[in-house]
This record gives sequence, structure tokens and C-alpha cells, in this order.
Amino acid sequence: MELERISVVLRPRAPREALDLGAALLRANAAAVWSAWFAFTLPVFVLCNALGLLLGLPWLGLVLVWWLKPLFDRVPLYVLSRAVFDRAPGWRETLRGQRQWSWRSTLAGLSWLRIDSSRALRLPLELLEGAPRQQRAARWKVLRRRITGETSLLTYGCLQFELVLFLSFWLFALLLIPHEWRPESLASFFRDDVHVAATPWILAGATVAYLAMSAIEPLYVACGFALYLNRRTQLEAWDIDLAFRRLRARLQGLGKLLGVLLLCASALPLSVRAATASVDVPKPVASNLDQVFGPPAGADRFAAAAAEVYRDPRFGGERTVRRWSFKYASEPAARAQPLAFPLLARVLAAVFKGLLWLGLIGAVGALAWFAWRWRGRRVPAADETAPAPLHGLASVEAPSPLPADLAAATRALWQGQRRREALALLYRGSVERTAQLLQLPPAVGATEADWLRQAAAIADTERAQRVVAIVRAWQFAAYAGRYPDDAAIERLLNGWPAQAGASA
Repeated sequence: MELERISVVLRPRAPREALDLGAALLRANAAAVWSAWFAFTLPVFVLCNALGLLLGLPWLGLVLVWWLKPLFDRVPLYVLSRAVFDRAPGWRETLRGQRQWSWRSTLAGLSWLRIDSSRALRLPLELLEGAPRQQRAARWKVLRRRITGETSLLTYGCLQFELVLFLSFWLFALLLIPHEWRPESLASFFRDDVHVAATPWILAGATVAYLAMSAIEPLYVACGFALYLNRRTQLEAWDIDLAFRRLRARLQGLGKLLGVLLLCASALPLSVRAATASVDVPKPVASNLDQVFGPPAGADRFAAAAAEVYRDPRFGGERTVRRWSFKYASEPAARAQPLAFPLLARVLAAVFKGLLWLGLIGAVGALAWFAWRWRGRRVPAADETAPAPLHGLASVEAPSPLPADLAAATRALWQGQRRREALALLYRGSVERTAQLLQLPPAVGATEADWLRQAAAIADTERAQRVVAIVRAWQFAAYAGRYPDDAAIERLLNGWPAQAGASA
């Protein structure tokens, strides 16, 4: 491996810091990764759904695309493994490069290793190293040590992100649907709408799931690749190796200078060399304590005692201790300084404590006074309760019997410049006559959206459209202050429900 060309700063990192490195690597090569991703996965997605439609199993495309994730993961790994050496390949080169890698590990990932939670870490080991099976198994035991939890957390976290994106799209689409078109419950939605149009709904769900997977799966592969690089840096000391290689390159650059210095040294006069040679050679200096003081007495006994101590389980061996601690440790509280006026401080503390007690007593007394004041309030009987507004109409204080000629009464209110009262009366009349037509009980709390939904149950299409027009006219007037013109009012009054016996 050409470590000198690598563009990533190699140093031992914490696992979660390595995940951040993977996200940064993906952002730096986003165009190359996703262009190759869609060039490879989009035709497969179309073929899987077409196969499901041909077999009469529209859900098969969704299942196949999800199952083929280990096959799709090869694409972003190929791009990122080349991009760390400052050479991000194009999508054509990425597709051609898939033939260089072994397919044996991919077949294993599509069969018995499909639900492996460490797939993101196993993928670069099997595809980039290309070691034999036994050697790969031994390396895998060492590579995954101490980061099994992080790799599993990465897998389940990305799976949850995909689920969040999938559900968020449908919830956002639900917010855009008008209230009167929404199903009454999820049970009715899956019983009626989804059952009637099963194939289009399943294809739409498969498309949304594919887009969610396309957004998260490259991130999953990039984070797993970063964990792989970090783990190999920890095990093989890539950062130290790279530092020595750079030091060697710098020393090789100084070779010419050293050669010139050696030539200059060889050109010195022979007299200087002879004078240098006639200098007395100093005696060798002792290199350790044994040469200076001699071997220590009792060295064997000391070594035996040290070996016995190391055999003691309290001192020898390694053990890992894990404990919870605060991420941001608070500074130790400073020692309280003695007060300059202790007597004054005690007096003020007593005064404030007394004020707090007085406030508490006052609050309790106020609550008791309000309870005593309202204790004699008479609760009205069931038959004396005030009538609720009819059909959610706030402008009508109490329901009164409809006039015999609803059209004439509405027209009189409209011509008397009482337009809101006229539309309210027309709306209330249309609601009551719709309930009579459909043989519905009087719904006191029904809203305009409920009556728009009930209008769809009217068998006569023209009557249903007229009810919808009256409800819409009332909504625009009540909530937006937009009133229809005289011609529109006349069209609403000519026919049912303004005229009970008339046709639509």
C-alpha cells in the first residue's frame, strides 16, 4: 500500500471520531459516489420491480432491492478506496472496476451473512485485502476486537435513519392532503384505499424506500471504511510507518550534500590526517552500571522476588475497567470564604425566610378563599345545559327552527346587507337537509370538513356538488372574509337544498 499518497491524516482515533471521518470523506466525494451509485442501482431497482409485476407480486421488488444491499455496497467502497489516494474514479470506471473484485464474499453477504451487523467493517477486509479464507478469518477476529459495539450501533443507527426518512415522506405527504380527503383512520386507509390500489401504493412505497436507502447506504459504507482504516492504523501503526517513510525521503534528499561533504573530507592534507592519527585514542567509556560498579550482590534473589510479585494476580496481567463519567467534569467548588459581617448575614437570612413563609401562607389563603367563593355555584342539570352551537358554527348562538322558505329567508338577509347571517343560515339549512337525506343522526360537533366528506355519500351528483358549493362559500366567508357575488348566491338558492322540494 502506498501510504505516502494517502490523503487522510492517519492517526489513532476513537471509534466515533472515525465515524465522523467517514462522513467527511463521503462529503468530499459526494458527486463521484452518488453518480456511480445511481448508475449501478437504478437499473437493478427497475428490473426488480418489473420482475415483481410480471410475477404478480408487486412487493417482490421492494424485498429484492433491500436484500441486494451487500451488492450495492461495493460501488461506494470502490470510489472511496480510490479517493483516499486523491484519485476519485468516475462512474464508468467504477462499474468496470467491479470485475476486479472477488464475488465470493458478495455471495456470502447475500446468503448466510446477510443479517450480519458488522457488514460495513467486514466489507473492506474481504474486498480490499483479498487474503485467503483462513488468513481472512484470523484477521477478522483481531480487526473487530473492541469495536463490535460501534459497528453494530452503526448498522442499527443507519437502519433507523432509513426508516425515519421513509416515514417522514409519507407524513409530509399526509400534511398536504386536504382534511376532507384524508381517511378517517389508518384502519380504513389500509382497508379501502390501499386494498383498492394495492399495486400503485406498493410501487410508490418501494420508490420511497429506494430513495431513503440511496441517501443512507453510502454513508453506512463510508463510516465502515473509516472504522477499517482507523483499526488498521491502531494495529499496524500506519502513522509511525508513514512518519519514518517521510523521514527516509528527506534523508535521501540530503544524499548529494553528504556526498560533497565526504569528498571534501577525503581531500584534506595527509599531514592533518597523520596529526589526527597521532592523537592518543581515549579509553572506552563504560556503557552500563555493571562495568562501573561490578555485578550487584543478590541479583538472582531480586529477580526471583520480582518474578514472584508479577505472578500475583493483583499486580500482573492486564484488565479493562469501564465506568461511567461525566463528559464535562465540573470544576471543584471553591472553598467558601468567611463573611465579613456574620451577624448581618444571619439577620438578612432570617428576614428573607420569614418573607417566603408569609408568601406561602398568603398563596394557600388565596386558594382557600377562591374555593369558598365558588363552592355555592350551582351546577346546571342535564336538561338545563345551554345548547351547543349547531354543526360547529360559532356565529349561530342557538339553533332555531329553519324557516319554511329557506331560500326566501336567506335572500332577505342577503339583500339587507347581512351577508354573514345569510350564508350561515344557508349553510345550516343545507347541513340539516343533507342529514335528513342521508338519514344521519344530528351531529352537534361536526365540522365543515365532515359535511364535505358526507356530501360524497349523496347518490345524486348534482346535489352533492351543490352541498359542496354551499359549504365552500360559507368557509370562504367565515374564515377568509371572501363573500360571493349576487349571481353566485342566486345559483345556490335556486334548487335543493335551499328549496326542499326542488331538484338539484
